[in-house]
Amino acid sequence: MGNYQISTNQLVNFYNSTENGKKRIIAQQLVPDPFRISLYQLTKARIKKSIALKGNLEPVYDGIKTLMARTPKSTRQETNKRVSIEALERFVIMRLPKVLQSVDYSIVKTNSKFVPFAGIDIIVAPEIVVTAEIGGKKVVGGIKIHISKSKPFDIKESKISASTVFLFLQNEYASKGYEVLPELSFCLDVFAGRIVSAPNIGDPIYKELESICEEIVRLYKAA
Repeated sequence: MGNYQISTNQLVNFYNSTENGKKRIIAQQLVPDPFRISLYQLTKARIKKSIALKGNLEPVYDGIKTLMARTPKSTRQETNKRVSIEALERFVIMRLPKVLQSVDYSIVKTNSKFVPFAGIDIIVAPEIVVTAEIGGKKVVGGIKIHISKSKPFDIKESKISASTVFLFLQNEYASKGYEVLPELSFCLDVFAGRIVSAPNIGDPIYKELESICEEIVRLYKAA
């Protein structure tokens, strides 16, 4: 990885932050919290399993039961349990995109997590990468899952997130004989209740994403 890096979620947060907020985000990248615990791991795993099973909700219902049986030992754990259950309940009423409903796709693993773009390594790490065959062509897509009750993404933020998924897949799979489809590159935001696909590569949002990355580099150098 290069000298400058940021996760997709932090990049989206950077986009809508004040100048001071942007500096705080960069400071967090420079000195990451070694004790930071990744939240909603079970929740994301059950959503991923459901999508792998073509929308079968049994893994989600099982996840809710597992969470309900847990006894939190701290306020943080209690909050994580409550939000995780609500996230799974919200996912139940969401529908998979029509493009996923119409193709026989498979889930594949990828060891890479980031894509270099405009001087930044964007840590995308999509929770789901899917491959399929459409019209005789091998195609690939992916899903980035966003779970935040306090900060759900708006439409544009979701498009930025989905765009990083598309760029990641282009970097990883275009040279392997796959066609990377923007319409198969998604941001799934549970608390916003929507799944948004990436715009086509000529869309102005990629130019805006480039500008965001250039500003991140500037603040990295100034820190």
